[in-house]
Amino acid sequence: MNLDIRVKIFLVALLFITPVFQLRTVMDIALVPRFIYWSVVLVGGIILFAKDFPKEKYLNWVDGCFVVWLGVSAISTLWAWNTAEAVFSTQKVATTLLTYWLLRFLLIKNERKIIPTLLWCNVATTLAVLTVTFWQISKSPTLFRLAYYSFGDLTGLSAQKNLLCSFLYLTLIFNVFSVFYFREKIQRITLASLVVVQLFMLLMLQTRAVYVGLLVSGLFFIVGIQWISSYFNLKRTLIAVSVLLMIIGGLWARLNLVDDDFRVYLQKINITKYFNSGTTNERFRLWENTIQLIQDKPLQGVGAGNWSIFFPSKGIQNTTAVDQNIFFQRPHNDFLWVFSEIGLLGFLGYIGVFILSFWLARKAMRISTSKNEKLQIWVLLSGLIGYVVIANFSFPKERIEHQLWWAMLLAILAYYARNELKNTRLFTFKINNQLLVGLTLLVLSFNLVVGGYRYKGESTMKPIYLEATEPTLKKELLQKAKSPFYNLDYIGFPMDWYAGIIANNEGQVHQALEYFKKAYAANPYNFRVLTDLAVAHDNLKQHNEAITYFTKAHYTNPQHEDTIFNLTILNYKLKKYQTAIKWASKLSENYPRKNELIRELKSKF
Repeated sequence: MNLDIRVKIFLVALLFITPVFQLRTVMDIALVPRFIYWSVVLVGGIILFAKDFPKEKYLNWVDGCFVVWLGVSAISTLWAWNTAEAVFSTQKVATTLLTYWLLRFLLIKNERKIIPTLLWCNVATTLAVLTVTFWQISKSPTLFRLAYYSFGDLTGLSAQKNLLCSFLYLTLIFNVFSVFYFREKIQRITLASLVVVQLFMLLMLQTRAVYVGLLVSGLFFIVGIQWISSYFNLKRTLIAVSVLLMIIGGLWARLNLVDDDFRVYLQKINITKYFNSGTTNERFRLWENTIQLIQDKPLQGVGAGNWSIFFPSKGIQNTTAVDQNIFFQRPHNDFLWVFSEIGLLGFLGYIGVFILSFWLARKAMRISTSKNEKLQIWVLLSGLIGYVVIANFSFPKERIEHQLWWAMLLAILAYYARNELKNTRLFTFKINNQLLVGLTLLVLSFNLVVGGYRYKGESTMKPIYLEATEPTLKKELLQKAKSPFYNLDYIGFPMDWYAGIIANNEGQVHQALEYFKKAYAANPYNFRVLTDLAVAHDNLKQHNEAITYFTKAHYTNPQHEDTIFNLTILNYKLKKYQTAIKWASKLSENYPRKNELIRELKSKF
């Protein structure tokens, strides 16, 4: 099989099937299934191209930063509270790095064949995502009513709407790149039309992080295009303004011709209102807690993948988690996320990848003699800037398709800067290709082990969330789901917590207590785990122990009044009336029978 055919098979499998691959047998239909599939495709890619790898290899500064990020993440498994989550997070970094290296190698091997295939795979993926999204809109009870919040249920081929929009943004980068890369007029017109459709969809879906990313990258793109090529003469300016007016006019007409609340939509696109929005205030709270975690452990961090475990230790007040069953899994800022989990050195490695990519692209533009090539590099730079903006408000680092497209963007930039990379290499080394292939396959095989256990755990847990599942079956499934690589479910609850709930419902209070103790050991700051452990102690008349865990629960969620009430009653039972009054006074004035309770406590003096 010649190289061209092997490349096409590999790229279609990697860039078209991976972002559309889903399995409905797990709660998060995209994350673990795509991680497993991604790893399988890379195994195939390593085998397909093993004989083509060069004998002499080298690491440049971008590689060095990547390796530092990966190395620190791997080492953090030694101190991470939950090793399973640390391992999974580290393996995603390793797989991103391998993808970047493999795509860079293929581009240097034969750019003329690789880039067109990459771009057409991107177009196919874009069309697949848009088709599914339009189909979901057609099923909406408020068909094309743009101002309505029902669009929050749209997911496309992603896990949620924000991820759908950020992935559409990443595909948009390469579609704009295609307009400048291909030379045939019909291709460029077709691709430009696809870009317009994507922009319309992104505006319609009302994702603020993507709005800001589009605005920043768009302005950067326009300034650069004019600077490099004086592209916008009077005619082109009029065309661009006309297209923009058509998009805005279409949105305005849709909002006015259909019974929509125009103000709702304006609030979404008015960037000046973002700082006063509820989601922004919640983001600030998440970032504040994350910064506190960084201050506690600035050098080592809490361990890769362990942010969600330690976040509640700083309190969940002033968030939607106070009185709802919401459990935050990430801080919606990739840079703070990395810093908090793997410390200063890992953070420097992570941001170093971005900084050096910008620097190398600038170098590549300076040495390029082709105006069109400079424009292509500028498109990628503009896109990377937008990605950085989005990563400050969302979590693309977590998702497989986002990391895959980011690796592709870096690989193409590295290709354009290939001559500069040779001059800025850290060191050159020789390694037997068989040994290199063996080590790489070992890493990817470990991916399959980790992914396999996590898939088994998630698919086994799915029936447990259903009330119709018999308790006996639930207990069997919980034992089957738990493994060294999967002991917290998709929202952060230990398997033993579910077992404790079942035992408690069956009246097995001693067994329930043991399960809740194990759950506490796995996730010591989970508010529900803390309160259920406290209740289990109280059921066995162990009031002092119950007070200990209710107090910890109160520290995590000081606005939860039932916890305050329980602390009041427990201190009352122990005849600590003064302490009980202090707790009771923290109840809000609207809490039922608060004043009556305080009078009763005072009467004991």
